[in-house]
Amino acid sequence: MPSKKLAFTFAGLAAVCALLSYAASERVGGLRGSPTASAAARTPGPGYGSYLQIAGVQAMDYDAANKGAHRDGDAWVLGDIDLEAARAAAAAPEDLDRLAEADPKWIPTQTWKLRHGGASPFALAKEHCSARHLAQMEGMCKADLSVVVERQGAGEGHVVYARPTLGDDATSDCHAYADCIARNAWLDRPTPLPDGSDTYRAFQAGDIRLPMHGTREEWQTSLRAEIEVVSDNLTALRRLDLADPQMRQSLDLQQDLLEQLEWMASL
Repeated sequence: MPSKKLAFTFAGLAAVCALLSYAASERVGGLRGSPTASAAARTPGPGYGSYLQIAGVQAMDYDAANKGAHRDGDAWVLGDIDLEAARAAAAAPEDLDRLAEADPKWIPTQTWKLRHGGASPFALAKEHCSARHLAQMEGMCKADLSVVVERQGAGEGHVVYARPTLGDDATSDCHAYADCIARNAWLDRPTPLPDGSDTYRAFQAGDIRLPMHGTREEWQTSLRAEIEVVSDNLTALRRLDLADPQMRQSLDLQQDLLEQLEWMASL
């Protein structure tokens, strides 16, 4: 199979989704890259934090809908867990990219980390947190987190501890966004895990936000073009050997990206 890199030219939020898909799919050959990018995304100056603002959707007040989470310093905790064990795990989160490279059994969990979430509660929470806390942003917000997963069965768990791990140069708005997604997006998120006996595993996670510019009409034009590209890529991927875990991951991430773009276009 030819070794061409999979390239996307999505704007703003879509760019982030595309970069995540690219990271896990660059070894796939023969897939289309988008020929155009929204000119609005190249506009200098302050921009929006979420497409919700461009589409005129009011940001949700998550503080009024507490899921029962409670504080542990700058972290959020769900339920009655072993705090000492969770804190120890969160202090040394594992890199899922390295785990998956060393052993394919970690690819489903790596895919979980890379997913934007389509139009799932996880994705919606991130969008509403961004619209609320990054209403006007100048530059990138890199919201790194350490998330602790509690095993619930042989092949699954859920996030019970989420702590932002931003650098000293992060803005107060970026800190507020990271805190919001730790509590409202990552906490209690179902997590695929390979078989094991360990109760807690901690992973590096997070999100990247870039300023978004332009009108709804400009975005709708760009989104329609990107949906066509990703749909074609999915058709091409389905012809490949999906028994290969990496090909399966590429398909899953492209499908996730398509769901995200279709949701944005529906607003």
